[in-house]
Amino acid sequence: MNKAILINLGSGDLNTGFARVTVQLWVSGYSRPQQFVGSLPAAPILVQLYRNWQSIYTHLCSRLVDANELRKQPQLTSVDKSNKDDDDDELEIISEGITNISQVNFDEVCQLLEENLNAWLNTPGFAGIDAQLRSQLDRELEIQVTLETNDGILRRLPWHCWQFLQDYPQAELALSQPEYIRQPQKQRESHNQIRILAVLASTDGIDLAAEQRFLEDLQDAQIHFLANPSQTELNRQLVDPQGWEILFFAGHSHTEGETGRIYLNENPTDNSLTIAELQADLKIAIANGLKLAVFNSCDGLGLANSLGKLYIPTTIIMREQVPNRVAQEFFKYFLQGFALSHLSLYTSVRRARERLKVIENEFPGASWLPVICQNPAIEPPIWLNITESVRLVLSTEKIYAFQKILLDLIGPIAPNLLQNLLTQVSNYEDLMRRLLPYLSTTQQVEFQQKANSLLEQLSANLEEDNDVVNGEKEIVDAELIRRCEQILIELVGPIGNILIQQVLNLGERPPNAFIEALAAKIPDPQLRGKFQQRMRKVD
Repeated sequence: MNKAILINLGSGDLNTGFARVTVQLWVSGYSRPQQFVGSLPAAPILVQLYRNWQSIYTHLCSRLVDANELRKQPQLTSVDKSNKDDDDDELEIISEGITNISQVNFDEVCQLLEENLNAWLNTPGFAGIDAQLRSQLDRELEIQVTLETNDGILRRLPWHCWQFLQDYPQAELALSQPEYIRQPQKQRESHNQIRILAVLASTDGIDLAAEQRFLEDLQDAQIHFLANPSQTELNRQLVDPQGWEILFFAGHSHTEGETGRIYLNENPTDNSLTIAELQADLKIAIANGLKLAVFNSCDGLGLANSLGKLYIPTTIIMREQVPNRVAQEFFKYFLQGFALSHLSLYTSVRRARERLKVIENEFPGASWLPVICQNPAIEPPIWLNITESVRLVLSTEKIYAFQKILLDLIGPIAPNLLQNLLTQVSNYEDLMRRLLPYLSTTQQVEFQQKANSLLEQLSANLEEDNDVVNGEKEIVDAELIRRCEQILIELVGPIGNILIQQVLNLGERPPNAFIEALAAKIPDPQLRGKFQQRMRKVD
């Protein structure tokens, strides 16, 4: 029986405290969560300690980079270059010596930050919640913990050091935006191999050969590599109508304000772009089935922040600068757990993160870097069923309505349960039969009443809902989405982005039908007419 904990800190920050902290405990088989309310005091010391930690960590990373530069300068070593193994050993000594200059200070700051974080979480306003959770949780079961906050400092704290997570070896924490929605992805033809778009970007100062080998070793994956791509090439691949289950990026990146920038190539110009600039193409990729994005690159919280606003199911990032070897080791161990051993995504991340501890003498703070960013409205992907497409037992609209019925009855396990069952059944009646054992007697009666009503609607509209555009294959491209987005935002505000995502999720349709579907979602007749008129002028 899986369990999920959602922690919402409410309004506030570390300088003023959090007056109302809400924690929900969701248990599969129960339609409603248990909820606990507490508070957390101001803790400005955590802000200062984190900044001290980051300063020393950044200094150590720069020293490691300097050490790697020494490797490229043979005149600085007295080693015979004809003996490569000896050369590598000598340079490891150089790297280790430089790292150890600030190692003591770094370890002290790590310990202080961990101790103060736990002291803060053990204050009376929150300790009661901790005790309530412990009284109802089994240490041997997997626990998905989600922290909902958009506070930049809170998202950078080492939450994996929370004593609660240390005491529950099957628990792992993910970050989330406070606001999130659930959007079903459009139906796709079933395929046996997982489609992965692997972007091996700007290689200045880093070696990405290991990441490529790890991916090539996956037997049940179809991988398309993009090496040092142009912006146009990346855009074209993201909107591939076949879709991708996983987007992997390795290269350079950093946070810019609330967004993130990735570096694609080493050209003097047009060599980078922000997630905001990729927004239209990423929306199409998500609608086409993108479930997981892995950014094996530096300082990825800005990337995760922007992707979270697009409601991508799951993202894995590095929260700070990351040495090349640390990124490679994490990715290797993550793939071993997730893709080869078929462990859950949360367990795979935790085990990979913990295995980084063995290289922390050489790369201090390595195990503090990986973090999951999750849309709590969507179950994290599972390798074994990530390729399974939803069969045409229900249309996309009906799947969404059906899912809402189940959510009211059995809680957040509903999306994953429904997704799994839809890949196994061939008709509506079989789906109903397989769902009933997951419900109590009372829930079965309520479920059947609501589902029968839904079935009547389905029967009346099945032909229309399952209509597939055959004829000429005109597609909705990123440029059309950008134009629609610009006009909609001018007319109806930020909700325009949501309307576009909703229509994308309804399935493929020609451009004119896409525009009309968008117009139909604008409630004000005058604004609807203006949108249609302006789109006709654009065409």
